[in-house]
Amino acid sequence: MRSIGLSNFESERLEEVCEAATIKPAALQVECHPYYQQNDLKKRLAPYGTVIESWYPIGHGDAGLINEPVFTELAKKYGKTNVQVILRWHIQAGNVIFPKSTDPQHIRENFDIFDFALTAEEMNEIAALDCGKRFYHATLEEQERNFSGWAPAD
Repeated sequence: MRSIGLSNFESERLEEVCEAATIKPAALQVECHPYYQQNDLKKRLAPYGTVIESWYPIGHGDAGLINEPVFTELAKKYGKTNVQVILRWHIQAGNVIFPKSTDPQHIRENFDIFDFALTAEEMNEIAALDCGKRFYHATLEEQERNFSGWAPAD
């Protein structure tokens, strides 16, 4: 069995690639967090069985996002950190996450999100935070220029 993935591929070319691919992409890595939930993109990917791999899962560490009152309230309720609540939201929303950390305590906390579940009402509260705010800003042309020389390692 083989699988492929795509990264930062949100343009109209997405369907073109997915339709042409013999092996459909298993994952598409894009910016995705509670402020930018990518719901329309998820709908576009659904026919291909492709899932979102969240890049910037906690909004590039944005304090405004992390300290949203809903996360603070849920963290108290579940005895977790705000970041753990955000990561749990991703899991329940069907996103693949690879939160980056070099801090051993944060790495342990990032794994400690499977002993609680957010209710449907709580998921809806978080869904209401989606405001289209991105933390990475580059046009398609800039992205293509930045990665045009990239090739997989031998």
